[in-house]
Amino acid sequence: MRDESSLSRHRLTRQQPSCQVLAELPLKVFLAFLVHASELMGVRSTTRPVSTGTRVSFRECGGTGRAAQETAKAQCPPRGNSVTSARPVWFGDEQRPAFGWFHAPDDGSVRGGVVICPPLGLNYLQCHYALRLLAEGLATRGFCALRFDYDGTGDSAGGSDDPDRVDAWLATVRCAVSLVREAGVDEVSVVGMRFGATLAAEAAAADRQIDQFVLWDPCASGRSFLREQRAISTITLGSPESPDGSVEIPGTLYDATTAKEVEAITIERCSLPLARRVLVLTRADRPANRSLLNASLAREELSHEDAVGQAEFMDHYPPFQELPHAAINRIVTWLCEGAGPSAVAIRAPQAAGPRVIGRASSGRRIVEAPLSVPPVGLFGVLTYAEDAPVPPDKPTALFLNVANQHHVGPGRLWVELSRQWAVAGVRSLRLDMSGLGDSPNRQGGLDAWASCKPEAFDDVIDAVGWLSPDDPSDVVLVGLCSAGYQALESAVMIRARGVVAINPVVSFVPEERRFGLRLDPRRRVVFPRDNAVRNFRKGSHPANLRERFPDLVWKARFVAHPGRRSGRWLSKLVSQGTDTLLVCGDAEYRPIRQGVTTVRLRHLQRTGRLRVEHLAGLQHDLFLADQRCLVARLVTEHVLSRFSDQSCPPRVPFTG
Repeated sequence: MRDESSLSRHRLTRQQPSCQVLAELPLKVFLAFLVHASELMGVRSTTRPVSTGTRVSFRECGGTGRAAQETAKAQCPPRGNSVTSARPVWFGDEQRPAFGWFHAPDDGSVRGGVVICPPLGLNYLQCHYALRLLAEGLATRGFCALRFDYDGTGDSAGGSDDPDRVDAWLATVRCAVSLVREAGVDEVSVVGMRFGATLAAEAAAADRQIDQFVLWDPCASGRSFLREQRAISTITLGSPESPDGSVEIPGTLYDATTAKEVEAITIERCSLPLARRVLVLTRADRPANRSLLNASLAREELSHEDAVGQAEFMDHYPPFQELPHAAINRIVTWLCEGAGPSAVAIRAPQAAGPRVIGRASSGRRIVEAPLSVPPVGLFGVLTYAEDAPVPPDKPTALFLNVANQHHVGPGRLWVELSRQWAVAGVRSLRLDMSGLGDSPNRQGGLDAWASCKPEAFDDVIDAVGWLSPDDPSDVVLVGLCSAGYQALESAVMIRARGVVAINPVVSFVPEERRFGLRLDPRRRVVFPRDNAVRNFRKGSHPANLRERFPDLVWKARFVAHPGRRSGRWLSKLVSQGTDTLLVCGDAEYRPIRQGVTTVRLRHLQRTGRLRVEHLAGLQHDLFLADQRCLVARLVTEHVLSRFSDQSCPPRVPFTG
């Protein structure tokens, strides 16, 4: 730990909410909705008059709440079985490829094709797994489906600060539709969620040949999308207004030009109709925009239904969400109802191999290769410089999933770091662990997700064994939150060359404890929560003591359970030679600092193998751009100074 004077330059001004506040986000989202509700026009009603000429229906979709979710879950068509397959694909501009997943029945015969347009920002991270379930369900029912990342997002080439963002996103949608048609599908349908539905509407209006169109909890305009997300960012993250016209939403910062381009997108101004059949799924707890009630949206049939489970799905930060099985099931069924009875043979696009996704300012080409890690088939993306072989004495960085998100990291940080580090000669793998992102579940099934499971240890063992079969310890594990915890645990277990843990959560209820089982013996870092901790939660009698003396709980716990002190596993990491970097906000720093004496901590740091950075006010999820950049610079400087042959500039120049 550095002294107070050396830490002051890292001290952040914003005080961020704790995990307890994040768990209460539904109320915050409701407040955010009030901010922009005045812009929304019209009230949702089954008796609202509409123009004639198009059949319009309003109906309830299986009720609301948890009971409807459980019922729909049981009714969902089987997914991920032997009759369907999915393959990663590159498509679009050869010099700037977009990344996606193509799902189809194994027999190569389909009733139609569906392009799935994701939302942006935090919504993109929230919905990735649900859109995977939707694509699997469609493939099981005889459709081919393409889900993808827009230009400059996810695993696609480019960056969020590139120019002409909206045009690039719309171009990605057009390329996705073209890819499905090139596979041999004439009747192409589109599903768009949130702002993805807004972009899809713009693309569909220009295309004029879309067969069926599902707007899933759509944003009526880019303006309403930015206002809602901006309100959430202000209320929950404390992000101030920017004087330069840029707009920050959770996980993403748009410059002033991009913000204006986003605001200009609106469904109301689209050339109608958008498709032959249109289904609009809106939330029952929010008024529907008048433009979504326009009967001219569809040539033949317009239906309005409730987006069941959307509040439980989208009003919570990961990993506190509930999957919207009811809505997924309804979308699949509705598309089946409108599809023709005959099937056509398709030519599935070629599975993605290594592809150049950008060049550094030095001219070095950066390559990314989607891959499957045996024996389970965990999905990952390997990033490296094409013309810079990795020296045999340099480790590979392994990025782990954050909570229940997929492998791109918070605000796409893992993608940006892996591409920057590749310029300096550090190879990396962004991994989806079992049951998360695009990886299969070791226990089978795709209907649920969980993080910090015992099989995460096996996932890391498989990945490092594949990356470095001669020496599985020759890796640098990188993680945030639950992934930061898992990186520490696995680093202890495999004696890793290095570990970078950002805001690691070391106290939680392990999954095996929830089922009444003994703690997995491989867990050396976790401090399992117990009844004594719950007694100090908000609203309990000892809560006032905790507020006045924030270190009290940890001191009491370490007295009762000395074997779980952080000093033990920190000493283990140092003694086995693991280069360890901990970057912690206030809440994450406390259990680590209280578990080791000052003298012991200084001794460990003097070895040169332990660095602890306490960044006061650091927001847990790194959803704020300035904090994300600060952590990126700190981590990059540390990793490249130890594991790269090059000197480390403040930011490695790279253009996608």
